[in-house]
Amino acid sequence: MPTYHYIAEKPEEGCPRCRKGFDLRRPLDRPPLTHCPLCKKPVVKVLQPFNTPKITKPLSISDAKSAGFTVLEKRCDGSYEKR
Repeated sequence: MPTYHYIAEKPEEGCPRCRKGFDLRRPLDRPPLTHCPLCKKPVVKVLQPFNTPKITKPLSISDAKSAGFTVLEKRCDGSYEKR
């Protein structure tokens, strides 16, 4: 289930919870929240960035081995051999 971040439309009118913003886990098939669960004031969903790994160079065979992966090489007959 994804986590969504909500904040009050007008922070000066909201309760302390929606004034600062709050996170809520909701299923994908449910519509977005429109009102704060505590004070019933309107809230908006905030889009937040997510963390993705940054790969600056292509991984080599030695990098894969040092990370704990098993490197296999395909032979002509269709079998795989450990490299």
